[in-house]
Amino acid sequence: MDWLLHIPAYVKVGSSFLGILLLYRLKVPLGAAILFFSILLTLWTGTGSKGFLFQIESFALPQNYLLSVIILLLLFFTEALNKTGRMGRTIDALKSWLKSKHLVLAGLPALVGLLPMPAGALFSAPFVDAVDRGREIEPQRKVAINYWFRHIWEYWWPLYPGVILAMQYSALPALTFFLIQFPFTLAAILGGRLFILRKIKPSNDDHVTGGRFDAAGVLSALGPIGLLVVISVVGSAVGSGFGLDGILANLVAMVFGLLAALMAVFAGHAPAFGPALRMLKRRDTWLMVVLVIGIQAFAASLACPIDATGATLITGMRDELMRTGVPLLLIIMLIPFISGMVTGVAFGFVGASFPIVFALVGPDPPLAVAAATTAFAYTFGYMGMMLSPMHACFVVTAEYFKTSIFGVYRYIIGPAFVILLASILLSALYRYAF
Repeated sequence: MDWLLHIPAYVKVGSSFLGILLLYRLKVPLGAAILFFSILLTLWTGTGSKGFLFQIESFALPQNYLLSVIILLLLFFTEALNKTGRMGRTIDALKSWLKSKHLVLAGLPALVGLLPMPAGALFSAPFVDAVDRGREIEPQRKVAINYWFRHIWEYWWPLYPGVILAMQYSALPALTFFLIQFPFTLAAILGGRLFILRKIKPSNDDHVTGGRFDAAGVLSALGPIGLLVVISVVGSAVGSGFGLDGILANLVAMVFGLLAALMAVFAGHAPAFGPALRMLKRRDTWLMVVLVIGIQAFAASLACPIDATGATLITGMRDELMRTGVPLLLIIMLIPFISGMVTGVAFGFVGASFPIVFALVGPDPPLAVAAATTAFAYTFGYMGMMLSPMHACFVVTAEYFKTSIFGVYRYIIGPAFVILLASILLSALYRYAF
C-alpha cells in the first residue's frame, strides 16, 4: 500500500477536491464534506498523528478560532439588523433615492466589500435579499450578485492582506501596484453588468417616492456598518502598532467593531435582542460554523510538512508542474490559478504562488516584467479563488440563499472570462508600455 503515499501531490489534492464536490452534490453538508476530506488527505500524506496534531494546533491559533467567533457575531449582527427593522428602512431609503435596482443590488455588496472581513459576503447577502421583495430574482443569481460585486476591490484595495502580500512579493511601488491593478475593478464591474445584472429589471417601479434622500433611513443600517468599518480599520492599525501581525490585528479589530456595531443596532430597539438571539437555535447557523472549521482544516492539511525538508502538498504540486516541462507562461498562469482554487483565499494563493512565480522570472526583474507578471499572476489566482468551492464567501452566500453553488457558476463564468481576457491584454500592455 506504500504506492498510495507516493501518488503525485496534484492527484491527491485533485481527488480530494472532486470528492468534496461529489459529497456536496449528494446533499452532504459542505462543511462536513470538507472536514472529511481534510482528514482523509492527512492520512493520504502519511503524516499520521503528526499531521492531525498540526491541524489541531492550527485551530489553537487566535486567527483561526477568532474566525468562528466573528462568523457567529456577523450572523447575529445581520439578524439584529432584520429584527430591529433597520435593514428594511435603509433598503427603502436607498431604493427611493437611487431609483436604480441595478445600482442598489450591486452597490450594497460593493460597499461592504471595502471592508475586509472573513466570509464578508454573508454580511451583505441580507441586503441583496431585501432588495428583491417581490422574489423576482432566482436564488442562484442573487448569490452571484452578492458574491461577485462583494469582490470587485480586492485586486488593489490596500486593506486586504492578499494585496499587501502581493505588493511585498512583487516589490512594486504602492502607487504603481494600484495603477496596474485598478483597471481590473472596472473590468469586474463590466463583467458583472453584462452577465449577472443584464436580465434584471433595472428600475424600482415598486417604490416611487420622488427620489428624496432620507438621511435617517439610509443611516439606520449603514450607520452601524460605518461604525464597524471605522473601528475595524483604526483598530487594525492600532493593533499592528502593539505588535499584532496584520491578520490577527484585523480580526481583533473586527470583534471590537462588531460588538460596538451591535450596541448601536440595539440602541432604542432593546426588545429585538431576544428574537435576534434565537438564530443560535437554528441548524444553518451551526452548519456555517462547521463550514468555516472544515475550510480551516483543509487549509492546514495543505500546509502541513510531509517530510523532513518541510515540503507540503502545495510545494509538491509546484515541483511536479515544473518537472513536466510546461512553458513558463503557462506555469505563471497555472500555479496561482490552482492555488486559488485549492485555498479559496487571496492571501493563500498569493502566499503559495507568488514566491514561485517571482523566483521563475528571476531576481530584480525590470519594471515592465514585474508589472506584467504581477497583473497576470494575481488575476489568474484571483479567478481561481472566485471559482473555488473552498471560498468561504461563495459557500456561505449559497447557504444563506439555500441553493447549491453549482447553479451559480453559469452566472460567474462570464464575468470571470472578462477578467482573464483583461488580464492577458493588460499584461501585454504593461510588458511593452513600461
